[in-house]
Amino acid sequence: MNKTLIAAVLTAAAATLSFGAHADTASDKAQAKADYKSDKAQAKADYKSNKADCKADTTGAVERACKGDAKATEKQDKADAKLQYKSDKADINAGK
Repeated sequence: MNKTLIAAVLTAAAATLSFGAHADTASDKAQAKADYKSDKAQAKADYKSNKADCKADTTGAVERACKGDAKATEKQDKADAKLQYKSDKADINAGK
C-alpha cells in the first residue's frame, strides 16, 4: 500500500507541477496500471499465504472460517487496488 501511496503522490505532484508532455501522461498511465497489477498480485500472494497458515494452524470449522476471512481480505485488497487505480487515472486525466 505504501508503494501505491507514493506513486499517487508522485503522480499528483507531476500533474500539479505541469511537467505535462503527452509522453509523461502515457508514462504515468503505464505506471498506474503496473502498480494496479502489482497490488492485485500482492493480494493474491497474501491470500495464498494466509490460506496456507489457516490450513497449518487450524482444523474443521475454524479452518473454513479462517480461509473465508483470508478470501474476504483478498477481495478487499483487490477492491482497494482498483479504487486507487481509478483515482490515479482520474488524476492523470485531470492533469492533461
